Amino acid sequence: MDLSLFYDIYIIDEFLRLKREAEIMPRYKTGFHNGTPVIRKYTGFGSNRSRLDTHISGNNYAEMLKELELYDKRMRIMDEFSEEIKRRHLLVPRDFKFIRDPSVFNVKAWESFESCSNAREVNTGYYDGYGFNVRSRGEMMVGNALKELGLEAKYEPALLLKGGRKRNPDYSFPVRIIDRCFFVEFMGMTDDDDYLENNYWKSDEYMRNGILPNRDLILISGTKNWIPSHESLKRKIANFINDAVLSAYERKV
Repeated sequence: MDLSLFYDIYIIDEFLRLKREAEIMPRYKTGFHNGTPVIRKYTGFGSNRSRLDTHISGNNYAEMLKELELYDKRMRIMDEFSEEIKRRHLLVPRDFKFIRDPSVFNVKAWESFESCSNAREVNTGYYDGYGFNVRSRGEMMVGNALKELGLEAKYEPALLLKGGRKRNPDYSFPVRIIDRCFFVEFMGMTDDDDYLENNYWKSDEYMRNGILPNRDLILISGTKNWIPSHESLKRKIANFINDAVLSAYERKV
């Protein structure tokens, strides 16, 4: 399975996430003050910038040293992503013209969702790659595919719809490069008439709330005796993300 395009998108997306986090984090440097080693912590920028020096003999030096190590590690990871972007000759979003999709479900919305918010108890013994106790083997396989693709995900998030209705799609995940989040529903008993009717009304409700299949929602079907393979699930999700990103950006002329 060729996922090279998906991984290009993932590399840019992860680099942007790290960059945004770094922009609001304190910055650390080592130096000397009167010949004594110090760690300097910087916050803010410009006229709002402040600096805190901690000497090697200071009470909070050990704590500051740990923060420095974490900061250096994050910067090394960012450098690795930056070098990989250069090596692959990739273009980051500033090189694109952004075309906002009409969906209102962006990354900020995803971050506000509460995971595992379905009141129905789960006690199946199935755990996905994120550690969520899920309701079926099929959901577990979907979660494993999302995890293996390197995606952040929330299981059964609380999604408020028109009229105060609440739905709990199986999974939701963000794609930060286009400031969007998406939903996944696994319909595992499509050979059962009652199950199909219930999911028909669920799908209708999603669409009436602007959550459209193939744009905002990935629908994955199975039966009582058949589930798509792990590789086919990964391919379906990766292709969906590729299409979403490619349709959201245009190269500048």
